Amino acid sequence: MLLGDFLADELKKRGIFDIHVDRRVLRKLLESKADPLQWLSILLLQRKAKICVEEYRDGDVIYERSGIKLLHGRGNIISRFYARWRSSQCTAEVEDIYKSIREFVTYLRRRLLFIIDLSFWSEHTEVEKKELVEQIVMCIKLVRSYLYDTCLVLTSCCDEFLSYFNRISRGMYHEVELSSLDLRRFLLKIVKTHRIAMLDPEGDHVLTEADVRSYNAYIIGGIIDKERVDKYGTFRLYNLYRLHELNIPRFRICIDCSTIGVPDRINRIMEIIIKSSLLGKSIIDSILEAQSKKDKVYRWYYEIQKYSKKVIRDGKMMHIVSRDLLNKLMSLYPISDKDIDRIFKSLNVEVVE
Repeated sequence: MLLGDFLADELKKRGIFDIHVDRRVLRKLLESKADPLQWLSILLLQRKAKICVEEYRDGDVIYERSGIKLLHGRGNIISRFYARWRSSQCTAEVEDIYKSIREFVTYLRRRLLFIIDLSFWSEHTEVEKKELVEQIVMCIKLVRSYLYDTCLVLTSCCDEFLSYFNRISRGMYHEVELSSLDLRRFLLKIVKTHRIAMLDPEGDHVLTEADVRSYNAYIIGGIIDKERVDKYGTFRLYNLYRLHELNIPRFRICIDCSTIGVPDRINRIMEIIIKSSLLGKSIIDSILEAQSKKDKVYRWYYEIQKYSKKVIRDGKMMHIVSRDLLNKLMSLYPISDKDIDRIFKSLNVEVVE
């Protein structure tokens, strides 16, 4: 169950099915671009909003899901429940709902936890450090769309990283755990409550749906190799902290046993796990939804070179592609006609029926 779904259930238990949303709360819900019930849960958790009981008032439905209607302005639905900004006055507050959500967040952390380790922070270039922090900020936004901040932990945080993070996040309020503990010391704290796996593009095992159902804590190396090559960085991290002694396996996320076209951004990797673990989607469907255009283009190059027939014509290598393969690529990895033309020219592709 996601956080927004839990809030819906808790509201209905209290006989609350319609809630007026004040102007400031509504603005925050719209700015988030997330599910409104999910984001209302975040605002309640952060004590930025509250549920009030006041005089009956009519309103118009602006959002409806899971038996809950959010109202604003004037309309045909009458309710005496309000979602107000924390500083606003209200006659009486539904205070116990905060406690219920907070308890559920504790459960969510046991259900799914991501650990990003920053032991190799100092090896990054200036550009890579900024990119890494930007990806972590995206990770926070991602977990808030399904879970909550407490489902994300950063280990081996040094002062320089914290300085970069505070500057790039611009004072963002969050409850992400920023731990100075190294990865091994942190894992020893949770090893009895979580089944831990490491996500590594060079891992020994291909991640399956069964694995996603079995493990509930995932280690991701905080490693960006934008201006340098660090192919085995995650494996170095694994060896540095002797994670084999904790029986932690290394999984790689694949499409047909290949990592080509699998997103490598940390937030995209987390998105794949969240959609497979919490939403019950297949690994491949989760990958396809998380792919960027670049990932799709890489997959086109890979599959054309792997499955095409190669012939030499006028001294040039030609890739003869069947119509079935082309249709498959267009269906699974949709890209623009311009990108397809560029790939075809680069590989000298000829399509045959």
